Amino acid sequence: MKLLYSFIPWAIAIFSVNAMASCEPVQFGYLDQHRPPYWLGRGSVVPDPPGASVELLKMFAASAGCPAMFKRLPVLRIKPALVSGDIDIAPMDENGVHTAGIVFPRDKNERLDSKRSVPQVLVTFVRAADHIPRSADPMNLFKGRLVGITLGSAYAARLEQAGIKVDSGAIDLARNFDKLMLRRVDGFAITLVSVDDLDAYVSQHYGRQVVRLSKPIYSDRIWLAANQRYYNLHRPEVEAMWTWLGTKGNKEFEVLLEKYSRIP
Repeated sequence: MKLLYSFIPWAIAIFSVNAMASCEPVQFGYLDQHRPPYWLGRGSVVPDPPGASVELLKMFAASAGCPAMFKRLPVLRIKPALVSGDIDIAPMDENGVHTAGIVFPRDKNERLDSKRSVPQVLVTFVRAADHIPRSADPMNLFKGRLVGITLGSAYAARLEQAGIKVDSGAIDLARNFDKLMLRRVDGFAITLVSVDDLDAYVSQHYGRQVVRLSKPIYSDRIWLAANQRYYNLHRPEVEAMWTWLGTKGNKEFEVLLEKYSRIP
């Protein structure tokens, strides 16, 4: 009997290692554009350092004992790739919740689980030369005026419904800021996790020529949604990852964002 009890911890350890080793790599899909501090670099290559969001996704997968793989895609191909199963998990806003083939975390009442998501805000940048007070309300300021957003941004319809004209032709940060500086748009709006996440980038590239308005247009959330088939096959692991995001992941993300704020 003593021999049996001494064997149990070893058996548990071996089982745990085997369980972790048997977890298939999670194929994450994310943007192929340079979007500091979240996604660094362009194209299909994942650079080193990769960006705060890529590091978060690695930790997200590891929370369930799974390795992570990455596939960078143009923004308009991410949702179709998630539906088809070409990727397993990808960041997705609420607009994808009714899309067949995509699963979002749900609470006990089967509602979208906001606790297992990442908060984000839609902020706007303007030209310093226009002398717009930083305290200006962007929703009122931009009514009837033209605001640039990145191609494929899901918030275009929401801005248009609020009476804001939208230019969504530019695919990345640099092109949108160029439009702003060339006076082709009156402002540039983009979603961030924290309002100051782009401040270092703007300061480095534009100095004091660009100003961020203090008040976001609105607050929202983004989820790490899963492919339906992948979720059905790996439900315990996916639920564990989502729970980790809600309990520890967002705090870890804050640390990562602070780290990347110091990377030029």
